[in-house]
This record gives sequence, structure tokens and C-alpha cells, in this order.
Amino acid sequence: MSNQISKKAIVPASARIKTYFDTQQVTQNGAVVNFFPPNSTRKITRNNYVGNPFPGELKRRILALSFEVTKQFIEDDEANGIDARGIVNSLKDAGVILQADNDNKEFLRVPISKHSNFSGTDVQLVAGTANTIDAPVVFKRIAALRSADEYRLADPFDLAVNQTLSLSVHFEDSSVFPSDENWTTSGQGLLYLRASIVVAEMKPEK
Repeated sequence: MSNQISKKAIVPASARIKTYFDTQQVTQNGAVVNFFPPNSTRKITRNNYVGNPFPGELKRRILALSFEVTKQFIEDDEANGIDARGIVNSLKDAGVILQADNDNKEFLRVPISKHSNFSGTDVQLVAGTANTIDAPVVFKRIAALRSADEYRLADPFDLAVNQTLSLSVHFEDSSVFPSDENWTTSGQGLLYLRASIVVAEMKPEK
């Protein structure tokens, strides 16, 4: 990443650039998902931060924000209420709010599509196996999800020492998401959304 991020934010060459991520489950009728809660679950496959606010005396500048669905595929399953297209549409229509709790300053309020790769998601019809030789071929819709890119913030911002970061995703319609039981019965596993932030960590100026 270049040291020149934008006209408003220059990162010194001595800065340490780190990516922190947190993974939260997307649940049926869960209208809001909050990321980077105060205490990490300490599961390295789901998050790699220790706590919020971040510990230590380093000055931190938030440079980029990205979201990614951890699934690679979502397959239609009418019997279990799994609608691949509806799930993807609900995900990509969500909104994002990013703010610092200590002073209630809002830094970002945008559609999640500004910081994710849902535009690269394909929903395809795939031929299934017919029950009998004479039966017509059954087609299923499968959503193939793309990996996240790095989406830089147009206006990077600084976090003060001991300042809490608040990041939330808001769904207009979360009823389309299947229940845990539906996902499990369908054999597709649960639905998780991962948020990643790129942070420049710098020693305070003397």
C-alpha cells in the first residue's frame, strides 16, 4: 500500500500496516450485525483482534474497509427455505455505519456494495440429477460468491487512544435468511459475514 493514501491522510514510512478482521453470523430476522465487539472471541479463524478499543498507545488511522461472505456457494433448497438470489440481494442491499463511540462521531454511512464484491457474484442455473430416467432434468440456482477486495476509504480517519470503533451492518429484510436449523438440514453450513479493516499503526508524535 502506498504511503500516500489521499490528500487528507499521509501515512509515514515507519507506520505498521495491519489488517484486522471480525466474523459474525448472519441470522434470520437479525436486522443488525455488530462487528468488533469490545471483547474478541479469540478464535483466529473468525477474528484476529484482541479487544475494542485497540490496546496500547499507538495512534491508528483506518485506511480501508471490506466485507466478505465466508461461503463460496449458496444453493437453492426450497424445502429448507433457502433462496440463493434472495439471500444475495438482501446482503448486497445492506447498509453500513462506521463511527467512534466515545464521541458518537459518524465516519461512514454507505451501502455495503461500496465495500464488497457482491457485483461479482453469479447466480447460475445448474442441472441436477433427475429422479428417474424419464423425468425432466431438475435445475437448481447456485450463487457463486467472490472473495473480497481491499476497498480504501475516500477519507481515512484517525482513532484516538482508547477510542472505541463501532461498525454495524443493517439489513432491510433479514427474514429471507434461513434459520440455523434450515442451513444445517440443507447441509450447507451457517452464513457468516466477515468485516476487515486496514489500519496504519504509528507511534504518537512527541
